[in-house]
Amino acid sequence: MASLSFNELVEDDLFYKELGSDIWVMDSHRWAYYIWEKFRASQKIEEKFSVVHIDYHWDGGNDFHDSPVQEIELVEGDLEAIYELVRKGNWIRFDSFISPAIIRGFVDEVHFYCEQSDGYDIGIGDELLQRKATSQFIHKDIQSVSSYDFKSPVIFDFCIDIFNRSNMYYQSDIWSDDEISEFLQCCQEMVTKASLVTVSFSFGYAGTEEDTRRLAEKVVKTFQEWRKWLLTNKVRSREAAI
Repeated sequence: MASLSFNELVEDDLFYKELGSDIWVMDSHRWAYYIWEKFRASQKIEEKFSVVHIDYHWDGGNDFHDSPVQEIELVEGDLEAIYELVRKGNWIRFDSFISPAIIRGFVDEVHFYCEQSDGYDIGIGDELLQRKATSQFIHKDIQSVSSYDFKSPVIFDFCIDIFNRSNMYYQSDIWSDDEISEFLQCCQEMVTKASLVTVSFSFGYAGTEEDTRRLAEKVVKTFQEWRKWLLTNKVRSREAAI
């Protein structure tokens, strides 16, 4: 697995990195969408996914709503065009990166577990869900998500700001270590079995810089440990092919 210098992590709008075992990390959460598309292209996957989104924020915005020309460009765009859309951050942003995956037609279910309760819209809008025949599930606790019987391959999408109760920029009200460990344990089976894992650090929303680095290290190292089996299987497959 690739290494990551957690102590050197800083707010970086363009940062994303592959760590191996199909785990990707980023700062701005919008890069998750590009990584999903890149994974699909590299694996030549045509089947649909269930997206599990665990985050303090819903991130259910749709910046293509009432913009049919831009939506057509998204649907017809290749991976390079999608990269540019994400890089520019105008039509695909840190709080609107799930809807493009639904618009592109590779998500049949989206599962939310979020703590945000400040009046923002919950999840994805009904119009898009109905138009793209996508089912949405709003889970009230992490146990509800972890016990769900997923019918499609899972993209497990996680933001470490779930562990910060404060909604003030760069302010911290971090869960206790025991609370964090218990919550992560509930995610183990999903993380282990997921086709792809994306993790956002979201500097500014996950507490102070120090807290963000500490949470990033805790979550990433835990997920890497759980997905060691994937590296082992890939090594065995290469040896068998020799």
